[in-house]
Amino acid sequence: MKNLKLNQLNILKINNKTYLPYQLHQLPKFFNKYITDFISLKGYTYISLDDHYNNNKYFNYTNFKNNLSYNKDLNYKLKR
Repeated sequence: MKNLKLNQLNILKINNKTYLPYQLHQLPKFFNKYITDFISLKGYTYISLDDHYNNNKYFNYTNFKNNLSYNKDLNYKLKR
């Protein structure tokens, strides 16, 4: 595996598998560290897209991709 140098939140593609990022307080209910395919990197937990489809039949990948952002990238109305 190559060294990963990330300075922003990304969807990872490693060995023909796609991994979606989560912070620890955002982990989905189906997450189990013993049976879920995941990677921990720089404070984020990346969970395999296959696990999402296996555990949630209503999962919408395009909606997840469109709403993915850092908090600092959001345009808050009350930002000073």
